[in-house]
Amino acid sequence: MSGGGACVRILLLLVAWNAILSGVQNAVAKASGITTPQGIFTLHINDQMHSRSIECLMSGVEKRFYELTGFEAQDYPPVVVVLHGHESSERGLPVLRVDALEGGRPKIQVDLLTQDVASAGTQSGILLVSSMILREYYGGRALQVGSSIPKIPSWFSHGLAYLCLDGISRKTIPAPYLEGGPPPGIEAFLLEKPPDDDNHLLQDNYNARAAYLLQSGLNGEGASIFRKWIRPDSSNDQHCSLSSLPIWPSDWPMQKIERRWLLLMAASSHEVKSTIEQLTPSGSLRKYDNVVKEIPMDASSFQKLCMERGWDFTSQGICSKLSALRQQSNPLVAPLIEGTMDLLKSGRSLPDKKLSERLSALKLLRADILRQSQAIDAYLDWYEAAKLPVSSGLFDQYLKSSESTIRKGPVGRYLDAIESRGW
Repeated sequence: MSGGGACVRILLLLVAWNAILSGVQNAVAKASGITTPQGIFTLHINDQMHSRSIECLMSGVEKRFYELTGFEAQDYPPVVVVLHGHESSERGLPVLRVDALEGGRPKIQVDLLTQDVASAGTQSGILLVSSMILREYYGGRALQVGSSIPKIPSWFSHGLAYLCLDGISRKTIPAPYLEGGPPPGIEAFLLEKPPDDDNHLLQDNYNARAAYLLQSGLNGEGASIFRKWIRPDSSNDQHCSLSSLPIWPSDWPMQKIERRWLLLMAASSHEVKSTIEQLTPSGSLRKYDNVVKEIPMDASSFQKLCMERGWDFTSQGICSKLSALRQQSNPLVAPLIEGTMDLLKSGRSLPDKKLSERLSALKLLRADILRQSQAIDAYLDWYEAAKLPVSSGLFDQYLKSSESTIRKGPVGRYLDAIESRGW
């Protein structure tokens, strides 16, 4: 019995030791983080379900940053990005801070909320690109005691965030100066205060203008001038003590860049009508179907999709697209869009019967809206045809009558004879 008890104790010790080793390994892996391919970021993600999708997103941001600015990958200390969930939303996040590592090398850390990391217009997106600029600004050099973090001009950080996180293909803004209004000037725009975060339309317009301005400046030789503006002299330690970057690269020709800026915005305004005009009911349904094509409409498949890794991140992206479509769609389709967004947010917690009812209701609603939209289109087609100033000629053959032969009886002949006498 004593031998058996000793074996049991040894077995329990081995199990405990393995658990300790596993915990240590997990802690080390979590502490080491995930480094992006070119070494700009080291990611620490509390929610491991989203780790893969966020890693791909950050790798794309890193790639676009190097493509836009022309900087080359260096062995500077990476930016530490710590991503927090909803429970951390009341902790004053997002935040950017700069500390010193051993030897005085800079340590740049950004604490962000996971749900905001992919949005260029949020403070998280601004701080993310600011950290990349600061990494190139310091260039791995030792920090001076008492120095402050340099302030990056608002137009530059907003424009770079839009280019790195969204891509220039989505930037379409109105250009009223093409219709006789005064053209905007760079000097006035540089002093313009960015709109508040809750005013999405104005903020999106500001970010787009800033993105076009930055793209205009980086054209041609402007990229090398830009890199000298961020990092003028690697041997100049006084550069690390600046309180803020200059608001404009002094060697950028403002008038030349302004003309290019106006041309880029004018070119984008040709596409703005298709972006801001309200869609027809049938057009709204087509765009809706394109957005929700990945969502299965049966309860079992929907629940399986909700259990997959990364579903929260995917559903947030679909809801974002539906929210944008809601602003542009026909009011007839609005209940369908809002119902779909509500289902995406609450579908995981619904029981099977309730989920089936909600999905069936959405299918019936879509069929009803399609039927109404087709009736509306048919009526509008009839209205357009009815108000034409000339006939179409399609029914002319029915309006023509062939000449018939005259047949007269005795009465007719008698009347003709009297008429011929002049009575």
